[in-house]
Amino acid sequence: MTHSPVIRPTRLLLALLLAFGLSACASMGSAPAPGATASEPAADAGLDDDVIPDDRLPSQPLTDELLLRFLVGDIALQRDRPQLAAQTWHDLAQKTRDPRVARRATEIAIGSGQLSMARDDAQRWIDAVPESIAARQVMLSLLIRANRLDEAKPHIQALLAAQPQEIAPFFLQMHMLWDKNTDREAALRLTEELTTPYPQLAEARFARAVALANVGRIDDALKELGEANRIKPDWEPAILYRAQLMGKSSTPQARIDYLKSAEGKLPKSMALRSALAREYVEAGQLAGALKVYDEMLALQPNNLEALTGSGLVALQLHDLGTAEKRLSRATELAPQQTGNLRYYLGQIAEERYRFAEARDWYDGVDGEFKPSADKRLVRVLARLGDIDGAQAQLKAIPAPTDEAKVEKLQLEATIWREAGQYRRGYDVLSDGLKRFPGNADLIYDRSLFADLLGNYAEAEAELRRYLALEPDSAIGQNALGYSLANRSTPADTARLAEAQQLLDAAIAKEPDNPTVLDSLGWLRYRQGKLAEARALLEKAYARMPDPEIGTHLGEVLWQQGDKSAAQALFDTAARLDPKSEILRETVQRLGAK
Repeated sequence: MTHSPVIRPTRLLLALLLAFGLSACASMGSAPAPGATASEPAADAGLDDDVIPDDRLPSQPLTDELLLRFLVGDIALQRDRPQLAAQTWHDLAQKTRDPRVARRATEIAIGSGQLSMARDDAQRWIDAVPESIAARQVMLSLLIRANRLDEAKPHIQALLAAQPQEIAPFFLQMHMLWDKNTDREAALRLTEELTTPYPQLAEARFARAVALANVGRIDDALKELGEANRIKPDWEPAILYRAQLMGKSSTPQARIDYLKSAEGKLPKSMALRSALAREYVEAGQLAGALKVYDEMLALQPNNLEALTGSGLVALQLHDLGTAEKRLSRATELAPQQTGNLRYYLGQIAEERYRFAEARDWYDGVDGEFKPSADKRLVRVLARLGDIDGAQAQLKAIPAPTDEAKVEKLQLEATIWREAGQYRRGYDVLSDGLKRFPGNADLIYDRSLFADLLGNYAEAEAELRRYLALEPDSAIGQNALGYSLANRSTPADTARLAEAQQLLDAAIAKEPDNPTVLDSLGWLRYRQGKLAEARALLEKAYARMPDPEIGTHLGEVLWQQGDKSAAQALFDTAARLDPKSEILRETVQRLGAK
């Protein structure tokens, strides 16, 4: 495992990374991932500023033979024969000892992938103009690429001597030079040799810490960070990297306490606040994370990380209003970087029964979440009444595995459920069970369709069959518990007791799940415990204002005599889901409007 802190590159590091064929952004992933994999060195990166003094140019007459060789090299390039071109220019560099020719030979050798030849040409370039920063940068990149770090030291020393103002920033960012193939032990040796003259430079201690961590010497790395903080008290990079290295050797709460203490000394540090919020999330302390993100947004309302982080945390807390507001703002600020957020915004719109809006969000999803968005789009199109569109969308989804084939069967059944063709959905699942006998997901879904068709005994039997396959499933426990409660009267004590047992098990696993809270509330209603039922249903509805939960709460309020509040809930449910069968049945039975 490698440990690379997130650092923004300065000018010297940027030049080296460009010479190495890297983009600076590609190297700045989330800690503790290693730096980005290096590609071939760029042929012309960082060379345009290389000025060769006239007195370094050899007195070499341009003979006919030399002119012919130059023409051969250029024609070879024009005719897409890079190996011949590289060899020709390599020979010319050797013959002329002209730094301009050596530079050109280096470029062509790199471009043709002949890196050994490129090193030879770059060395001739350096021999001719030792003070050339561009030549040193290219040579250094070639040596790193070849894992010849022991030869890199003089070139780094020369670069630092030419740019002493870059010494501290270079050490802070030195780890960005290594890719996944770098010999980490060699990198540690080089780091120690280069930093030895600077024992009182915090950045040098930081460079040692990173190199030590990357060979697994975490305790030694932490000692170096301690020295860095002794030299520079309350230095943000060392604090953040220490928290990162604490990793699995400490509890999440220990990292939180450490970062909170540091943040108290550096209250304006957005980086520390971000790290603290991420630790809260990692520890499952979502309310703490949201509080930190809110503090960040109070200082920087358009902070993209805080908007995204707080939006996703709010979504987990089922605070859909906050989630939608924050994630929408993030997509407005950075539309090219936030394609995945459209998936979550689609979920929010879908949960709020705004299906046309959900369709538009899912259509705009790109990247890793696109397959999931495409699947959710099937149901959304069906909810919008576009059955042909839903079927076309489903057909376009690949199914290379049995698991994917089962998922497509479930989606097909969903289309017919939204279309009100319950028998057709039931038959799809039944056919699926012939192809995949004993598949728990298909059994669960078929139980729901059996219930919709009024086959309550079959629905219950299928749920029991599902739980026999998945005995710890909170979803199954909730479904069977609700079914038993919904089909029982207060006199059915045995069935209500079983429902209680199932729902207690489900709520123990998912204490904040609004669907389980709804089931428990409905069980209390069936038991005649109206006050308890109301409290549970109000909690569920606050977390998820779903029409079915609202209908259940409305019925409890109606029975308590608060008919105006109940009617308001029925009206809201009707606006959200005019086709709700539970709402229609409840309103008719109660004589409500």
